[in-house]
Amino acid sequence: MTDEAASDRPWWENAFIEGLKQLGKVTAAAEATGITTSGPYTRKKKCGAFSRAWDEALEIFALSGRKAGNQSAAQRKDEQWKKVFLEELAETSNVTASAAKAGVPTSDVYRSRRANRDFAAQWRVALFEGYANLEMEVLGFLRDPAPARKMDVAVALRLLAAHKETVAKERAQRANVSAAQVRETIERKVEELRQKVAGRDISPA
Repeated sequence: MTDEAASDRPWWENAFIEGLKQLGKVTAAAEATGITTSGPYTRKKKCGAFSRAWDEALEIFALSGRKAGNQSAAQRKDEQWKKVFLEELAETSNVTASAAKAGVPTSDVYRSRRANRDFAAQWRVALFEGYANLEMEVLGFLRDPAPARKMDVAVALRLLAAHKETVAKERAQRANVSAAQVRETIERKVEELRQKVAGRDISPA
């Protein structure tokens, strides 16, 4: 059993631990987080920090005097849309499209991010993953912009530019370098992509 860096934690970890504190049951906490129990149980065996957080969460619940139970329908609905939103964000880096996929207004997801620190942290991780995926998609499209392959290059470039600040901070934290350095690298890469788009005579807008 070992401890891991924060950057290696799965997106659901904080939400699951919070669920244990509030609900006192592994199955209920997993359901509230939108995952099965296999992930948490496997991680508990391998990660000492997660195992300790698990035990501490159950102790906190026990001290609260509440009865262990499941979430309300409203809570389950809230957690479900967040799960869908985060999964889509990790694929696309597109907040608006991810909110639409989750079936909630964009204003609601931003409101939840401001109100919920754990959700905000999960958002950053998902956006980081989505940004990397989007970069690879743009590069792949430029290598082979086949007619059968649908991609809005203009939207992709705008997303890469729009989220550079958030991604720069996340990359800087993971690499232990300054955000300014990472930001410069990202800006240079986005500009290179713009130039490649122009060179392939693909309309960027």
